[in-house]
Amino acid sequence: MRKRTILLTVCAAALVVGLFLSIYGKPNYLRETLITFPIDPNATYTEASSNLEFLQSTDEDEYKLRWDTLSVLNEEAAIRQDVSLLFEDGVLKDTMSKWEENTELLAQQKEVSAEDSGHYEVITFHHAELRRPNNEFRSAQAISFDQLYVIDSPLSPLHAFKIPETAEDKESKRILDYILEQQQTYDWDDLFEYYQIPSSQYRRIPLTKIDTYQSESIPGLTMEETTKFLGGLWEGLYKNYVLGIDLNGTAVSPIGSTVPLIVIPKENPDHVFILFRTADDTPIQLMQSIPAVE
Repeated sequence: MRKRTILLTVCAAALVVGLFLSIYGKPNYLRETLITFPIDPNATYTEASSNLEFLQSTDEDEYKLRWDTLSVLNEEAAIRQDVSLLFEDGVLKDTMSKWEENTELLAQQKEVSAEDSGHYEVITFHHAELRRPNNEFRSAQAISFDQLYVIDSPLSPLHAFKIPETAEDKESKRILDYILEQQQTYDWDDLFEYYQIPSSQYRRIPLTKIDTYQSESIPGLTMEETTKFLGGLWEGLYKNYVLGIDLNGTAVSPIGSTVPLIVIPKENPDHVFILFRTADDTPIQLMQSIPAVE
């Protein structure tokens, strides 16, 4: 009886420890919110970058990529958080997300395995949550992008480039870009028809091209409205895409899903649709409002 009591006590203690670890021992990358606030003009990024590098191939067909992000704010922030998405030929291959408290610098790195020719794109949202006097919250944000073409051809050794220099690499890039453009255009047209969105009235912006609007405003929006929109867009994507796609009440991994397409009205842009397909080809439509800047 005494042995049984001791055993039950040990099991109960182990259960309590397990619960404690599951609640309080979560690593940083499991932070389940990304909250943006009005932009603080005094907080700026001295560096915000994403980078893809080709590593030595592991055999004739397989190779590895090194994927890293770095962001440095000009001041210490209460919370720093970076979310990075890696796409291969228009499909989400992997994600990285990290947050830390009371720091100005945030760095991430990961190695990913791949095979065959491919066009890789990485886009990262860098965010800082700032605490100001009188309990005011402010944000600083930046978006970085990088891409890499890997060519696996019987005519040349396995290699990679960001900007093609030879005639052969220029042709390889042209073919990969053409194939992806045709696939995406066909899929986007199909999604527009599925959700009955009038194509002529909406502008299409793939998420992998959204960094363009850090330095120029989205047509119909001011630069201030565009910046606010970008923060809200990533806040919604983090919750409804990166952490899991809600499919009939079940959270589905975003890995294998297509690049989210940002769909904005050409006239009076007061809302946005986000369209993509899950790994099993299920069409998804998210919607956000675009509030005016006060």
